[in-house]
This record gives sequence, C-alpha cells and structure tokens, in this order.
Amino acid sequence: MNKSSSIVYRLKRLYYWMLGPASAGLFLAGGAKEAGLINPFVLAPAIQALLFVLAALTSIAAPLMVRTLFAHSLKGTPRVDGQRFFRFQQRLLLIALLTPWLAILVMVFEVQKFYGSAIILMALYAAYYYYPSEGRIAFDRKIFRVEEHEKPI
Repeated sequence: MNKSSSIVYRLKRLYYWMLGPASAGLFLAGGAKEAGLINPFVLAPAIQALLFVLAALTSIAAPLMVRTLFAHSLKGTPRVDGQRFFRFQQRLLLIALLTPWLAILVMVFEVQKFYGSAIILMALYAAYYYYPSEGRIAFDRKIFRVEEHEKPI
C-alpha cells in the first residue's frame, strides 16, 4: 500500500465511522416519526434558525475557513509534511460530518420545511463533497505540495 492509499484508507475509516451511525440515526428517526413512534414537538423559531446556521457553519463555512487557514499557514513553505496534511484532512472530515448529526434533529423535532430541507441538503453536500476519494486526496496533495518521501502514516 503506497503512502497516498494509506492516507485515503485511514480517512475513509474515519468518514464511515462518523457517517455510518449518523445515517442509521437519520433513517431510524425518520422511520420512527413516520410510524408515529415518536411525537415530535415544534422547536422555537429561534432554535430552528440556530440549527440552520450551525448546519451552514459545519458543512460550508468552517471547512472553508479551516482550508484557508491551512493554506495560509503554508505561506513560504516549499513542502508540507504528510502527517500535517493528514491532520488537516481529518479536521475537515470531523467538522463537515457534524452536519448529518444535526440532520437527525430535523427528523426528531418538528421544524419548518425551509429549515429542514436546507439542513438535509447541507448534510448531503457535506457527505458527498468531503468523501475522501483517491482523486480528491491526490489533488489536495498536489495543491498543498505534500512531500512524497514522508514517513508512512
């Protein structure tokens, strides 16, 4: 297994570890709500808006900020250590994949359709965009000039 594959494998394990339980919770909560097993109560409009903002933060704004800060921290650095790059990718995943966990709240509580559908869409976006595919990781390695001769992670 080469260095890039090792990074991708470890990132995929983290991805599925975070997304698997959230997906199961989302489907179970949705099924329980449809079956009438849970009696959802309406969240206050301010809480619904806060949930929407949190989903936007975790799926779009915070990962973008982390990526920008990482790129800024590399200013003047000819090469990036593989371990540092791996920690950066982990941080992106951990932040972005909080959004599907927020989507569970949409199923458990009664929220306005706008907020609910927007949160679900942001959760789908986060799960899709931050999937650690070989191609995406290779592209990021190239952009951030990750050392090819680093120690195995």
